Amino acid sequence: MKDSINHQHLLCEDWKREIAFYKDELPVLRKRLEEVVSKNTDHDLLKKVEHFENKFRIMDTHFDELLHDVNAKDNALKSQAAAKPTYIHLKIVDTADNLEELMEITSKDFQETRKDYYRFLSKVM
Repeated sequence: MKDSINHQHLLCEDWKREIAFYKDELPVLRKRLEEVVSKNTDHDLLKKVEHFENKFRIMDTHFDELLHDVNAKDNALKSQAAAKPTYIHLKIVDTADNLEELMEITSKDFQETRKDYYRFLSKVM
């Protein structure tokens, strides 16, 4: 499917803001996890804490990699726009990459993880 350079650039800007939000949210989630650890020593509970610590670490790495890919795509779009400035609103860019799907999956995973995490916190706090 084809799309305009301008529209694809705006999508990249939205994705960058979305990833930045997720990255800003992780330290807040980790801080609450530290509070749980400081108040509890139950072995089963600490396993669940470790699960979330690992999940947050993996998500942080994933966000960095995804941001790198989005920036690479955006830079390529900027190069195309510089080469063809009169065509930025025409549907000439192929949208066959999987970034849009990856962003949807990432968003869904983050929301589900946060939901599970808050459910966990409600039980232990």
